[in-house]
Amino acid sequence: MASSGFRFVPNRRNIASFLRSAETRALIERKTRAAAEAATSAAPAGGQFRVDIETGDRRVRGAVIGDYSATDIEASRAALLSGLDGARGAD
Repeated sequence: MASSGFRFVPNRRNIASFLRSAETRALIERKTRAAAEAATSAAPAGGQFRVDIETGDRRVRGAVIGDYSATDIEASRAALLSGLDGARGAD
């Protein structure tokens, strides 16, 4: 493949700023909470999922943490996967 002479150089400072912004945090928080709600709905007997949102040096991170009420790990895992589907539709 022939080179066109153009080279992409990412602006790392602006990318890092975007990944830590209040807007990005709000989006990640909405998506994470939507995933937890969908996982709770999909879990047998309701489930108990915990949401953790953290703004670090480089980015905002969101996590949905396991179903502590479940004795069946596969059911908990399936509910978390359903939760990911549920977060896709959240704005």
